[in-house]
Amino acid sequence: MVNRWTHCLQIATALVLLCLLPTSVPAAHGASAKVPYVLFQIEGPGAQHAAEACMEAWEEHSLPLAEDLLPAGILPDTVVCLVLSSSGFAANFSHNLPDWGVGVALPTGRLVALDYSRLPAVGKTVREVFLHEMVHAMLFQAADQVRLPTWLHEGTAMLYSGEWRFRDTVSLAMDGRVPRLERLRGPFPSHDVGADRAYRTSLLAVNRLREKHGSDVVRRLLAASVRTGDFRSGFYETTGETVDDFSARFDRDMNLKYGWLVMVTRWPTLFVLIAIIFAVGASAKILRSRRRLAEMEDFED
Repeated sequence: MVNRWTHCLQIATALVLLCLLPTSVPAAHGASAKVPYVLFQIEGPGAQHAAEACMEAWEEHSLPLAEDLLPAGILPDTVVCLVLSSSGFAANFSHNLPDWGVGVALPTGRLVALDYSRLPAVGKTVREVFLHEMVHAMLFQAADQVRLPTWLHEGTAMLYSGEWRFRDTVSLAMDGRVPRLERLRGPFPSHDVGADRAYRTSLLAVNRLREKHGSDVVRRLLAASVRTGDFRSGFYETTGETVDDFSARFDRDMNLKYGWLVMVTRWPTLFVLIAIIFAVGASAKILRSRRRLAEMEDFED
């Protein structure tokens, strides 16, 4: 979610903040050595409840996440999770985040931060945002120096954090054309509507990958990308198709799948459909009326 270069200053600031925050709460290691250790740093007593919810979520989901995302041989480092008030979060991370941003994972994969105060305002739970950012942290650590496309990062984070709802897909279809996947390799739009569509499209893309190549495709893709030193090479080795071919096929399939729904809900197509339905109904009513009149005439005779 955060660009590698633009947040160098933020990394230094966050490390200083670690030394200043008064309270730290370690999370359990989990059942496997592959599970990252999470050290919580909380700002003020109001963050304690949020940190406890994060710990519960990590106890429940850390092992499945590690098994699905971390390639063999990866020994993850400790992840520091800052649970901050809005003022603390804004002071350290607002420079390169949109106004609606309430979570961030730094590209080192060793520090994430949450704005627990503003979570209700954006309709997210602390568990969802925490797991979302932890998925980013694990992907950053597993990919090492290999740059992953943003759609893979965000789609995977949305999938494993449980943020997807059926209404999200319906809303994406009703919004219009699904954004082209090649445009989602870099930073997402800063405005909330465009970013929202980008996140949902990314989730569809990751789900398409899993449908075609298995539920462990992200882990295999990470392993191949690190081995070859390049995401495109790793993608071809894992899937047997190029990133460009996958993107083009995804764009075509998604717009074919949802394009008809967009078409029938836009003017003048909707007006034409209503007119046709009205004409068919009127014709049926006239035919029924004529049939009744004919039956009445036969009865009188």
